[in-house]
Amino acid sequence: MIKKFSEPSEEIIKEIRKVELICKEHDKLNGSIFLDTSINFNSEIKSLFLLYDSNILVSLVSMFIPTRDEAEISAYTLPKYRRKGYFKKLLHEAIKEITKYNILDLVFVCEPQSNDGNEVIEKLKAEFDFTEYFLRYNDSVDDMEVRPTPEIKLKEAEKEDLESLINLSQEIFNDNYEDAKSMIIKSFESENRIQYIGMIDKKHIGMGSASLGNDEASIFGFGVSPQYQGKGFGRAMLKRILTDLKNRGRENITIEVDSTNKNAFNLYKKCGFKVETSFDYYRKRPDFLFQS
Repeated sequence: MIKKFSEPSEEIIKEIRKVELICKEHDKLNGSIFLDTSINFNSEIKSLFLLYDSNILVSLVSMFIPTRDEAEISAYTLPKYRRKGYFKKLLHEAIKEITKYNILDLVFVCEPQSNDGNEVIEKLKAEFDFTEYFLRYNDSVDDMEVRPTPEIKLKEAEKEDLESLINLSQEIFNDNYEDAKSMIIKSFESENRIQYIGMIDKKHIGMGSASLGNDEASIFGFGVSPQYQGKGFGRAMLKRILTDLKNRGRENITIEVDSTNKNAFNLYKKCGFKVETSFDYYRKRPDFLFQS
């Protein structure tokens, strides 16, 4: 039996975490599957597919879909239920769903040490795209020194800052207008997200977001306008975000960066982040499963 969800309940999340723990121990994995669907570009799209055997969750596929350009695929199958075609069944259902929304690409996420995961990627003939590093903040190696720069202010953005944030997102990340608008509005609407904006005088020069857990925070969408990069503004702004999150009681802070962004990677390490694990990303067109 396959169940499909656009938003998982607490009960479903607990089931998923049980499967995740077994798979992580078996495959010696470090990461965790991302289950926050609030930032998906369409709240109605089914992004979680669960396969049950005798009412026991044995396999799952999760999709992270912040834009129409691509869907990031993560999956777990309990070890004794592998090589039974369960992942393929779930992937088939996932592809049928994203085809309704004209999503162009699938991106499969796999930790390098996962032998079974890499075997699946090879069978799919997906092409390697990049590696993403998952870093965790280590206060003991952070000197908290900010190089002298013109004063940069950080504030929690408000809806009146929407157009400025969209412009920054287009400048920094090359996002199109509608995708940028959708992601920023979802951050405003979410109860567990903070949208930051960085300013010099009254000019908006940088942005960043944070997703909050009980004692955790994950920073994403962080960047500084190109004309202000390489001058210490990014480091100063990131330090202020870290300070704000710690003031909110979040000591466990993480951030992700892909292997093509060496400047950001070096910045995060200088600010006290250390690599905890990495994920390889492989790209594939979604129509492959229906080809004869």
